[in-house]
Amino acid sequence: MVSAVSHGYRNNFSVGRITHPDNQVLAVFAPAVPFWQPAAMKPPLQPALVLALLVLGLAGAAVPVRAQDASFSLVDLGALGAPADKPAALNRAGVVAGTRSQQVPGTTPLSRAYVFTNTIFELGFTNIHACASDLNEQGDIVGWARLPQAGGLLAERAVLWQRGRQLDLGTLGGTNSRAFGINERVDITGTAQTKDGAFHAFLFRQGKMTDIGTLGGRNSYGHAINSAFDIAGVSETAQQVRHAFLYTGGKLRDLGTLGGILSQANALNEQADVVGFAQTTAGQSHAFLYTKGKMTDLGTLGGSSSFANAINNRNHIVGVAQLATGENRAFLWRDGTMADLNQSLPSGSGWFLLEATDINESGLILCVARTKNGQLRSALLVPPGAGRGPAKAR
Repeated sequence: MVSAVSHGYRNNFSVGRITHPDNQVLAVFAPAVPFWQPAAMKPPLQPALVLALLVLGLAGAAVPVRAQDASFSLVDLGALGAPADKPAALNRAGVVAGTRSQQVPGTTPLSRAYVFTNTIFELGFTNIHACASDLNEQGDIVGWARLPQAGGLLAERAVLWQRGRQLDLGTLGGTNSRAFGINERVDITGTAQTKDGAFHAFLFRQGKMTDIGTLGGRNSYGHAINSAFDIAGVSETAQQVRHAFLYTGGKLRDLGTLGGILSQANALNEQADVVGFAQTTAGQSHAFLYTKGKMTDLGTLGGSSSFANAINNRNHIVGVAQLATGENRAFLWRDGTMADLNQSLPSGSGWFLLEATDINESGLILCVARTKNGQLRSALLVPPGAGRGPAKAR
């Protein structure tokens, strides 16, 4: 239980310090200066912030690297601790939430949830695994953390970080849960354990967690939610295969596949257009867009597979796709065409964009990248004019 909060981080990300009864710091938040804007648009960095950036290896984050065609600027958000670490989500202001590993001496690597404004600040209790999966425009963040339960045992619990508090969202009668998506009304989706040990997708709304069921199988998972509390996710069917679903109007809809056996929905927008991946008749996994009752194959970058991770209200879609060489590259799909985002970087930049994990309404794109020396880093691609206000949805 949080005992004291000096300024919350909701809306303005004001400077604040969140403490626990044992005086552990849960999080510290920086002022809301758009760190991704060109240097000329920003105030000078303060010495203390420069020191923090240098310590974290993030000093490069203050100066964008311009692409030759000026289609995007690249902002370095810092190193990832392990191959499984990813920047998960960003909001309209460009605030980023995600998970990175931290090595604690004498132990296995520790997963730590973080929020990035001008620098990285951790969420959750010290020395406890925590992962951030999504955030909304107000800066409310969801994910999960290993929290102590009755008898001193640790369990993975869906959590909401809001206004300086870490809130345990509970379960559906079992022990464990995870939160994956949040909307502007602070409606939340994820998966939670039932009394019989199954995991069911849930809708958490107005303080209550509701089981939204399955497609006939044992388990289901809610991955994303919009303001109408439509939910996109994946569920086992009665045939024990996983299919993408859209929960709308209080019912689960099976979205089918691209001719194969499996599919999974990862995200949706305010129009309830859904993206994810599905197997084709050839057994390959391809990114899809489901809109107006039809699933469309988005193709690949010449290889056999692709996966869509996010969509905005302009129906711009990002994810990862395979090249003909078998290498993975981040993609942007818009106006019917899939493009390798690396083509927007200058030749010889030393950066390789491996996967795009999110896109916001201003067109900012969050990526996992690799440098020429093999280091994995988070990166933000910023389109021209992004600092002049949000893009309008069509």
